[in-house]
Amino acid sequence: MSRVDGRKLSHTVRESIRIEAIQKWLDGADVKEISEIYSTDHTCVYDWINRYKEGGFEALKTRPFGGRPPKLSDLQRAELAEILLIKNPTDFGFYKAMWTRDIVAAIIKSEFGITMHPAAVGKMLKRMGFSPQRPVRKAWQQCKKKSMTG
Repeated sequence: MSRVDGRKLSHTVRESIRIEAIQKWLDGADVKEISEIYSTDHTCVYDWINRYKEGGFEALKTRPFGGRPPKLSDLQRAELAEILLIKNPTDFGFYKAMWTRDIVAAIIKSEFGITMHPAAVGKMLKRMGFSPQRPVRKAWQQCKKKSMTG
């Protein structure tokens, strides 16, 4: 029997599976039958039953994620996006004209007083919709004679 990885299902789908499974249990289905229908372990079904007994169908709903709150507020992220889109690193005294995670981390420190690791900056920028860019590679020592002749 193949098992479906529940972590890959959306929250609403998992919530509806839990509610539907408990409804089947209330209608008389046994735990083994329910676990086979939903391709889940019987201990998971028992967890759903216990949650239902403690708080009803409301207890089966998806819970909010825990974790650390973001270091930058929504307003600060909007300000940062504006900086990245309108200005260049050279405006802040950097010698590079291209944004790097290290430079963005330094800007966050100077503008907002918040320290962020460059890896965390990269993840945040990705969530904000920014993508890594590669500079155009050009030879800095070009033969002037060849470029003049075409």
